[in-house]
Amino acid sequence: MNTTHVLTAVYRKPRLDDLDRIMAIEGEVFPETPLYYIMRQLFDVHRTDWLVAELDGIVIGYALIMAYEKRALLSTFAVIEQQQGRGYGRELLTRAMQHCRDKGLDIMWLTVRPANKHAMRMFMKAGFTVVNEDDNYFGPGVARKVMECKLLR
Repeated sequence: MNTTHVLTAVYRKPRLDDLDRIMAIEGEVFPETPLYYIMRQLFDVHRTDWLVAELDGIVIGYALIMAYEKRALLSTFAVIEQQQGRGYGRELLTRAMQHCRDKGLDIMWLTVRPANKHAMRMFMKAGFTVVNEDDNYFGPGVARKVMECKLLR
């Protein structure tokens, strides 16, 4: 077996502009739905920092927090459409923020689609402010506003 090509390849840490290719490889190598696969691994690693909202025995929303140093990323946050606008999201966010305070974290940050005005209003009412806007945050043309909030104790 000739391993010369293995030794001459460049091995480095990824850059942000590598993500498109990484995702293309992911889709080629792993035929299962990438979202479930990724969510499962996030669950395995961060299960103590997930919160769900349950109504009549059915999960209607969830929040995933990823903590590092003194910061918390609200990585993913959602409430099913038919239950939006009823306060479940606001309460879920309040509890997620308290969870972070209880862990001694100082700042929570998140990303939100600029067109999602309802979510942006909810986050702003909770004390979040826009600190950055990135037109290609999740790939070409997939914009996000970056928001953060100081977690006062």
